[in-house]
Amino acid sequence: MLTRIRIALLGLWAGAMAFFSFFVAPAAFAVLPSTHLAGQVVSRTLGGLEIFGMIVGVTLLVLLLIERSPRRRTFAFEFIVIVLMIAATALSRFVVSARLHEIRLNFGEALGQLPVTDPARVSFDLLHRISVGLTGFDLLAALVLITLLVRTGRAE
Repeated sequence: MLTRIRIALLGLWAGAMAFFSFFVAPAAFAVLPSTHLAGQVVSRTLGGLEIFGMIVGVTLLVLLLIERSPRRRTFAFEFIVIVLMIAATALSRFVVSARLHEIRLNFGEALGQLPVTDPARVSFDLLHRISVGLTGFDLLAALVLITLLVRTGRAE
């Protein structure tokens, strides 16, 4: 039963990340009248997704520990992957997104007008790539865990 709940939670988290990445962020930049406004919407939405991810991650960890089957071959792998997912989400929330927000506050709409070689723009673009990478890692890790849990669930 707990395995099914973990699969559902991982699916929910993966679905939320995919929906944000493939629909919300691109739509905001396509529809809103300025990249600054789109960035504010995306930043706000990502912040909620990061908090949601940390809550789901901790819940997954608790459910895994409640199940208490460390002899299972996949226990250690699942535990490590979930801890890494929580760490990636926390890093995104408290370091990367915080710094991106700070840069947006300092430059406002002028950020989009800065040359690509400007140090603030370079820093923003790098942080953005890191943010995308962290979300991509979490999405991929969730899909790997879902596959693992479905496969091992059939074997048990």
